[in-house]
Amino acid sequence: MENLEQRGYDDLPKIVNANDPHMALAFLLDTSSSMSGDPIRELNEGLNRFKVEVCKDPLTRGMLDVAIIEFNSTHSVVQEFGPVEYMEEVNLKATGGTYMAPAIEKALDMVDERSRFYKQSGTAPYKPWVILISDGAPSDDLSGAISRIKEMEKNGKVSFRSLGVEGYNSKVLHDLCGPKVIKLTGYDFTEFFDWVNKSMRSVSVTSPHENPEAVDLGGQTVVVDTNWQ
Repeated sequence: MENLEQRGYDDLPKIVNANDPHMALAFLLDTSSSMSGDPIRELNEGLNRFKVEVCKDPLTRGMLDVAIIEFNSTHSVVQEFGPVEYMEEVNLKATGGTYMAPAIEKALDMVDERSRFYKQSGTAPYKPWVILISDGAPSDDLSGAISRIKEMEKNGKVSFRSLGVEGYNSKVLHDLCGPKVIKLTGYDFTEFFDWVNKSMRSVSVTSPHENPEAVDLGGQTVVVDTNWQ
C-alpha cells in the first residue's frame, strides 16, 4: 500500500496502510518544573518503551498513529500525528509553570484535523484518544477546555482520559475527564503504558463501528481514581 506523505514532517509517511482502519492517540504531557527528577525521567523511559512494545504487534503497529504535545509555561507539539513505528525517541525536560488550557485546545484541534485527514484519505477511524498526564493543578482557567471536551465526547469525536502523577489535583482531572481518571503510585510508568498498549491491541482486533473501549486495569501502580462525583 502506498503511503500518503506528510509534507514538512521530515519526509516521513503520515499514514501507512490507509485503506485499513486507524486510531489516533495523542499524549498531552505536563512538563512543568514539578515533574523534575524521577517523574520526567521515568516518563521519557515509559514513552520510549511504549513505542517498542506496541511495534511488536504488527496489527497494532499498522493501525496506531501517535502525537505528543507538552505543556509547561507554554505548550509545543513534540511530534505531529504519524505512524507509531516512526515515533521518535523523546527526551522531555521539566521547566516552568502549568498552563493546561492552550495545550488541551491544541490537542483537540489536532484530533479534529486528524479525523478530517482520515476522511479525506478514505480511512475508517476509531474514536481518537487524548491522554493527559499531569502531577499538578493548572495555572489557568480550564472552563472553556472542559466545555469543549464534553461537547466532543458527546458527539463521539474523542475519548479524553488522564493519568494523575503523585501530587496531582484529582478534582481538576475529573472535571476534565469525568470518571476516566487513573492515578499512579510512585513514578514507574511501566504498568500504565502497558495498559495503553493492551488497550490499543484490543482496539486493533475490532471494527470501528464496535466502539471498542480500554481493557481493565490490573496493575499494582495504576488504579482508577474513584473520587469522581
